[in-house]
Amino acid sequence: MTKQTALTSEQIACVYAWLAQLFLRELDNEKLIQIQSDEMADWFSMLQNQPSLSDAITGLTSKIAALKVRNDAQLELAADFCSLFLMSDKQSALPYASVYLKDEQTNEKIKRLLFEAGMETDEVFHEPTDHLSIFLELLSHLHFSLGEEDMIHEEIDELRKQTLSILLQWLPEFCKNCHQYDEFGFYSALSQLLLALVQLDEQDE
Repeated sequence: MTKQTALTSEQIACVYAWLAQLFLRELDNEKLIQIQSDEMADWFSMLQNQPSLSDAITGLTSKIAALKVRNDAQLELAADFCSLFLMSDKQSALPYASVYLKDEQTNEKIKRLLFEAGMETDEVFHEPTDHLSIFLELLSHLHFSLGEEDMIHEEIDELRKQTLSILLQWLPEFCKNCHQYDEFGFYSALSQLLLALVQLDEQDE
């Protein structure tokens, strides 16, 4: 990375990994409690110090606060997740690159990037390679690698740029769908944080 943000590569990697899990499966009760904890509030405050993430963090934390007074919050969030990310009708935000891109080579491109990064997903994810969470896990892995002194940073950074380029071809439309179809707004707010983070990451080239 030729420019530095206020966030370290390790911090960005952690945010990507966290978002990957939230877009992969529903929040259970344990994760719901965690996201409402004081420790997470401190983490959000740290992220909010990054100007380009500030508005997205404000939006997300307001939805987290609203969860505390939402009846059956965990069950309702699970229903939101299902209707947004698991349904096949048009009123959804399916988290797959192939839904938005006409390029039939997208899966092969992301498989190549995963291979070059030394990652295998079959045992961890039971999803197609073009799932949003796999993009995010790859970016997390690459940012952790950028923080290690003994890695070849130029090669890793080129993989990061290529991954961001593919992701940004469809992420804005995915976020638009989240905003349109997520009535409560938690996943919409989460997608806005993700988009802000990816755009920030893209600027560091």
